[in-house]
Amino acid sequence: MSRRIFFTVFALAAFLLASGAMIPCPASAGGTIIVGRGADANSLDPPEGQSFEAIKCSDWSFDGLVRFDGNTQKIVPALATSWDISDDGLVWTFKLRKGVKFHDGTPFNADAVVFSFERQRNKSHPYYQKTFARWGAKFAQVKLTKKIDDYTVQIILKKPAPAMLVNLPFYIGYIVSPTAVKKDKEGFRNHPVGTGYFKFVKWVKDDYIEYEANKDYWDGPPKVDRLIVKVIPDNEVRLLALKKGEIHFAYGIDYTHFADIEKNPNIKLYNTTTLGIQCIAMNAQKKPFDDVRVRRALNYAINTKRIFQTVFYGYGLKAKQVIPPGWLGHNPDIPDYEYNPEKAKKLLAEAGYPNGFKTDIISWTNPRPYCPAPRDEVTLVKSDLKKIGIDVDIKMMRWNTFRATRGKGEYGMTMGGWISGTLDPDGILYPLYHSKFIRKLDAINWARWSTKESDKSLEKARATYDEKVRDELYKKVAMEIYKGAPDVFIAHPIASIAARSDLKNIFIHPSHWVPLHNVYFE
Repeated sequence: MSRRIFFTVFALAAFLLASGAMIPCPASAGGTIIVGRGADANSLDPPEGQSFEAIKCSDWSFDGLVRFDGNTQKIVPALATSWDISDDGLVWTFKLRKGVKFHDGTPFNADAVVFSFERQRNKSHPYYQKTFARWGAKFAQVKLTKKIDDYTVQIILKKPAPAMLVNLPFYIGYIVSPTAVKKDKEGFRNHPVGTGYFKFVKWVKDDYIEYEANKDYWDGPPKVDRLIVKVIPDNEVRLLALKKGEIHFAYGIDYTHFADIEKNPNIKLYNTTTLGIQCIAMNAQKKPFDDVRVRRALNYAINTKRIFQTVFYGYGLKAKQVIPPGWLGHNPDIPDYEYNPEKAKKLLAEAGYPNGFKTDIISWTNPRPYCPAPRDEVTLVKSDLKKIGIDVDIKMMRWNTFRATRGKGEYGMTMGGWISGTLDPDGILYPLYHSKFIRKLDAINWARWSTKESDKSLEKARATYDEKVRDELYKKVAMEIYKGAPDVFIAHPIASIAARSDLKNIFIHPSHWVPLHNVYFE
């Protein structure tokens, strides 16, 4: 064992002893679940979540009006007990659950729902934050959230919103304590208060977050006493901690270890397919990538099959468009770019770059749910592009720095990855390819590419409840993207976690949700 790994594991063991964390024994009750992950959250205020690290934590301490029924795509009641939709599709009415309290004792009611949604939608709201970046991607059609009585609310739309119900179970739809936000608007991101089955206790940045069981949870208390979410940046150290029983489940385990894990009787691997994409995005607003011939050249020059086998070890699906097979909007007529360096050179010459050019690629450092080995991937990209005369400067960054740099468009190429939390094409195509998300500071459209036709199709698709019409519109967008070539598509990733075998009732949902309410130690 290396000195670095030894001391990291030693420090983790000391932390566990000091925190009173419980390593599960046979037939144990209660205890502490310890989660290992590669990076910390940017904020614990749900609508500020800009990464899975933030969203995961919100999942465990907040509730939405609705949620998924276990490991299915069926929507069932949560803080709302029932709902209906008007004949014109513009008014959704929700009946709310009575007797629920936030962790600070504030009663849950219609006022809390209106506050939680309106502070995101209304930029003039006294508790609006500029960092609420994802509302438009999920709920742009919302005109107003209105209280009818203490336990009835209406979401009034500008246009029909077919993805409304599958958008609500996740972080942007989570309900926050109005009392806590009003008490400390800026501090709420560090001291969140929801209605969820775990209560926030403490956050030591870049180290750990501690939660305790909400014994008064409306759906019954969790089966464990505490939750510790530990940051362990090194993949090998995180896996070693899992094998030794010092953490109980882990995100971001390298695909190279999957075969080893599957042979280990003490660890179980949980995988699921996702509505997601991993790609290399080219900045279409910067030369030379403003020329479609250059973008197409890179699609021919990068050996995506080699990257898929080398980085993803063949897990998931090789991608040639955003929407994977079997999902609404997948276009079977989209061809794959063949690996053809000679064709790439010819296109570069036509574009005025017969000798290639210099550019850069930015990447995050730690494994992400949609890319297990970013450094390996960008190294392969650099190697492939060198063969056609393109000199690539690799810039590896920690997640928060990377996100800020990418949001400003300060790159030639960037690593890209997205797993839709909504399980609807709107949740991935609209934010990644609509022109409204080409922004100065926090752009989500990484390629900074769009067309009037694709904008029009995306807007139409999110304004009709007719699934056949939506399917055709999304297929049309897929063809527009293929022709514009703003991205080099690599893989449709799986979502995965590795957990101790004695941790029961755990699973990972296609949306990357890992519910812990009913998880217990055997």
